[in-house]
Amino acid sequence: MILHIVNQSPFSNRSLQRCLDLMKSDDSLILIGDAVLLLSNPSVATGLPDRKRCFALIPDIEARGMQNKSDSLVNPVHYDGFVDLVEQHHKTLSWL
Repeated sequence: MILHIVNQSPFSNRSLQRCLDLMKSDDSLILIGDAVLLLSNPSVATGLPDRKRCFALIPDIEARGMQNKSDSLVNPVHYDGFVDLVEQHHKTLSWL
């Protein structure tokens, strides 16, 4: 069970798509940094895991003005939720 951490915009980098191509059914995904820009145009992200395994960091959502777009695709989490996710997964993999 892996927590995949993506921090690059899906509009300028292929990290998210490469991550999604390799994710297994029990893996989870968290969007941080510019990766939360995905929320502005969710049609770009085909293959996202279901909402219970897909997360985004709230401070990054707010910093990019995506707070009204986040609830349908991802579970927004604060830093403590991010730490909880790291603890719950056997491994983490950062897609930079």
